[in-house]
Amino acid sequence: MLHQLPPHRAAEVLSEVEPDQRKHLVAELSTSQLSEVVKQMPHDQAADLLADVPDAQRAEILAGLPGRSQVTELLRYPEDSAGGIMSDRFITLDADQTVGAALQKLHGIADSETTSITYLYVTDADKRLVGVVPLRELVFRRPDRRIRDIMLRDVKHVWADDDQETTGRMFDHYHYLAVPVLDRDRKLVGIVSANQVIDVLQSEATEDMQLMVGLSGEERARTPWKVSFPKRLQWLCINLITAFIAGGVVGMFESTIAKWTALAIFLPIVAGQGGNAGIQTLTVIIREMALGEMNKGDSWRALGKEGLLGLLNGLAIGLIVGVVGWFWKHSITLGVIAGIAMLLNMLAAALAGVLVPFTLRAFRIDPALASGILVTTVTDVAGFLFFLGLAALAIMVGWR
Repeated sequence: MLHQLPPHRAAEVLSEVEPDQRKHLVAELSTSQLSEVVKQMPHDQAADLLADVPDAQRAEILAGLPGRSQVTELLRYPEDSAGGIMSDRFITLDADQTVGAALQKLHGIADSETTSITYLYVTDADKRLVGVVPLRELVFRRPDRRIRDIMLRDVKHVWADDDQETTGRMFDHYHYLAVPVLDRDRKLVGIVSANQVIDVLQSEATEDMQLMVGLSGEERARTPWKVSFPKRLQWLCINLITAFIAGGVVGMFESTIAKWTALAIFLPIVAGQGGNAGIQTLTVIIREMALGEMNKGDSWRALGKEGLLGLLNGLAIGLIVGVVGWFWKHSITLGVIAGIAMLLNMLAAALAGVLVPFTLRAFRIDPALASGILVTTVTDVAGFLFFLGLAALAIMVGWR
């Protein structure tokens, strides 16, 4: 179907397709077809599409592209940076212009260039950003007023090399419709609009959610199985290693379980509840980190709060498990051991849920990448160790 569409319509289609699907579609088009399609795209969309094209083919397409310099400039920014998601469609004004002259300038601009214009940016002779004028302000001011008299001088901005998550947090905090993007010389190079950031935030949230359960962060329901299989397998193998570690702890108490078989019933209960508690804590901490609401100084406060919650939840759940163990197996010793082990494991889970992501971030590792695996490993190992260790001690002193 894409082959049958005229270039301008094919350009519209490719600008709306998901990036992972677009790569496959672009691979099916010849260089000449791609050249015609790219010519119909705005510079930022053209740069996004050409990022999926092999270097040699990209160079050939750029050679015949009217806006080559602008597209090449956009291509030099990483795709996950503010420069990688920005648009170069913005309007600049001179501070000495009158409102009337600025309005006249707007009347001479093509409709296609003004569809996403919300703010007008004021720059000096070196293209450095000095102010911003909301379009509404321009419309309702007297024609003889100077732009410098109505512009806002305190302009929030992002740097072109800022991470796209940093840009997303700017929108979440200030609720702007667009944010200017500056290079390190403070020159205005583009803008990021709110609708672009919505896609970014959805993508980042999906990536963090998938990374926490050992997925690639880029997988979708329609991703081919040949792509999904190796990415999932590597994390399943890592999970298998951690499972063997937990199994090794159980193996250390094989003789204890042989003497008291009822212990086997409570092993998954103690470990499973600890794992759930750890993931609850971890989810809260990862979310705060992802939104930039968790600073280094907040780690001790979070540790104290989650430790208290772990203690309280451990007391409540431990009491329930202890009573169930007592009445189920008619053994008060088993109930006490199960209750204490649950309390200790819930406390360990809460502490691990805070300490693991902060430790990973200290080593410049994405906290969402491996936190889930490490926390569940801690709760499995600690749960088995506490429960079976206490049981072995009870057998040793003859309390069974």
